[in-house]
Amino acid sequence: MGISRRELLLTGAGVGLGSLLLPALGSAQSGNTSPVSLLLGSHMDYLIALTSKYQALHGVEPKVELVTTPDLPVKLSSAFIARRSLGDAVFVDAATLAGLADKGWLTDVGDMVEAKFLPAGLLPNSLTAARYNGGIYGVPVTIGAPIMHWNKDLCEKAGLDPEAPSDWHSTPKSWSEFVRYAKTITSAEGDIYGAVDNWGGTGSVFTFGSLLQMHGGRFLDDERKPIMNSEAGVEALSRMVELLHVEKAIDPASVTYNWVFDASPSYLAGKRGFFLTWPFIADIANNGQDSAIKGRSGFAPNPSVITSASVDGSEFLVVPTFAENPEGGRQFIELALDLPNQIRQGSETAWAPVLDAALSDPAVEGHLPVAAVIRQSYLYPVDGGFSADRQAWMEILCGELSQAFAQSKTPRAALDDAVRLIEQSRA
Repeated sequence: MGISRRELLLTGAGVGLGSLLLPALGSAQSGNTSPVSLLLGSHMDYLIALTSKYQALHGVEPKVELVTTPDLPVKLSSAFIARRSLGDAVFVDAATLAGLADKGWLTDVGDMVEAKFLPAGLLPNSLTAARYNGGIYGVPVTIGAPIMHWNKDLCEKAGLDPEAPSDWHSTPKSWSEFVRYAKTITSAEGDIYGAVDNWGGTGSVFTFGSLLQMHGGRFLDDERKPIMNSEAGVEALSRMVELLHVEKAIDPASVTYNWVFDASPSYLAGKRGFFLTWPFIADIANNGQDSAIKGRSGFAPNPSVITSASVDGSEFLVVPTFAENPEGGRQFIELALDLPNQIRQGSETAWAPVLDAALSDPAVEGHLPVAAVIRQSYLYPVDGGFSADRQAWMEILCGELSQAFAQSKTPRAALDDAVRLIEQSRA
């Protein structure tokens, strides 16, 4: 549909940011007034805008360096290996956090989380990636997990209730309804498929992880040993293989799509019934200039088996062990999670806040209708199997999932091999 990632990140993100630059609060200063530096994501305009308020509060303007998400792991590792920090508060994504904590490169911010942020309404399940060895090493500033999107027009044309999927997340065994809808919608000769997804890369792990938890399973146990080959895991992968080869209700090209923008064009063109993917698709589908389903794309938490579930994609701020002004970093994090700033983030940008009161605020719901669905999704399991070697074991698991999709291995054999190879890689 011709939309770039940069265009996506800028959609809505630049609207009203001027109001984030709040008036100076007089000459009064409080807390730590030493120089403070920040490493923020290049997409985090809503945090960059808070530097003026920080200056008004503490008498010093934070120095800001920006980094793209793909460049983040290498940039952080090279700096931390040299025992230096790129900031007193640093942006980290969910996939990177545990590995940094494991090396002793992050400070435990659990005291702030427990005393200030959880009582203020921070959604507890947004902390799954930040919890490590009994500590909490990051504070989420924006949250998002894959949810279910659907084409209401295709449902109606197939004689299906277009509003029923809204309640599937609260209905045990509704995955069967999802499959029934997808099969009914599918007309392969007309290039109409009941579902589409990106199973060619790590996206397959997100869908598998959601189904794994829907069946009551987990990627890793409490000691971070791989257990995705449990009965729950085998059932989860079997359902994906069945959707592809038995029901034939998902676009067969899904196994070649490596990321969301490979899979989205056919959905936005009105040719796919369901799309299990990130929340931002809701806005593009309902409001995008090139969308063929404007105002007709539903969105809700994922369907349920035993429960609904998803895989966390929160983004965090952390305080590095090598920070020169760790108290200043903590002050900036507190500012980012201040309720008025969280409301402005959700009501004026494309990034969902993490506080319950912000997600349910009328201004946020009006600007970001998907906020209520994100909030509901985080009441269900959202674990992602976060560990220091997550990237390595995800690559192994992706390879084995692809073997199951190609039917060169059974789901059980693929998952058994994945666990065996993960254990070998750790040895």
